[in-house]
Amino acid sequence: MFKSLTVAAAAFLVTAAPAFAEWPEKPINLIVAYGAGGGTDVTARTLQPLLEKELGQPVVVVNRPGAGGEVGHAAIADADTDGYTMGILNLPPMLTIPITKDAAFKAEDIIPVAGLVRDPSAISVPANSPFNTLEELVAYAKENPGAVTIGTTGVGTDDHLAMRYLAKAAGVEFTHVPFASAGAARTALMGGHVAAAALNLGEAMPNAEAGKVRILAQFGTEASDLAPDVPTAKSLGYDVAMLSERGIGLPAGTDSAIVAKLAAAVEAVAKNPEFIARNKELFTEVRYMPTEEFQAHVNQLQQDYQAMWNETPWQ
Repeated sequence: MFKSLTVAAAAFLVTAAPAFAEWPEKPINLIVAYGAGGGTDVTARTLQPLLEKELGQPVVVVNRPGAGGEVGHAAIADADTDGYTMGILNLPPMLTIPITKDAAFKAEDIIPVAGLVRDPSAISVPANSPFNTLEELVAYAKENPGAVTIGTTGVGTDDHLAMRYLAKAAGVEFTHVPFASAGAARTALMGGHVAAAALNLGEAMPNAEAGKVRILAQFGTEASDLAPDVPTAKSLGYDVAMLSERGIGLPAGTDSAIVAKLAAAVEAVAKNPEFIARNKELFTEVRYMPTEEFQAHVNQLQQDYQAMWNETPWQ
């Protein structure tokens, strides 16, 4: 009896083995941890049609905003491990959220499959702002501690950390105003409800070109070819660098064959001239990282952010 069961089980494994090789066989959900209109949402919707072509199945973008990205990242972590729910990973929030509080997920609950794009943080003011340069904003903040309100997408996001480190480097005090999404922060900025907003360069540039906002500086490590007229904070004398990095993730426990196939599809999209051209229009840099490299990068960032938090908790 035992032998027959063993044979039957072995036969089942043989017949079931091709199942992963056939993935995907139905539509796939792509979770976005932020609201419509923000940089992450735009990345997802730029990726969507090209990834569909590579995988041969519909990819459905699902916005799950809330708690600075916690809701969406938790949804990725908690999803079934059959490969039919993936998500856009946001760095640093995927790492900083579990560091700063008892979150609904841990970074280890998510597999970093592939890095895809990066977008430097930037600081913008309304078009009618009295601040024409970052130096003017900093000078006012020094004379009026806490009077400069700066909107971000929440505690632990790249936007928030950029403002925190700018305040430290400049020796000033800002008042942090968190919003649920980049779209909400941008609306508040253009409505004059905050003095400034920390938005990614790709999120701020369309409104800057339309004359609705003025970008005072960006926090990339070097000048951007996509926005050469925007100075880096470093070039202005503030030793601050902060980027938003976006990649693709799957829930921990997903079969390695699915991970590999998805990574290959993402790589093909990253090399697609249409994807590269579209991201150039969005002022976003395509930077594909294969699974092993992306995982090592994520692990290093996690150690760095944990060390920062241990030194001085963020507010």
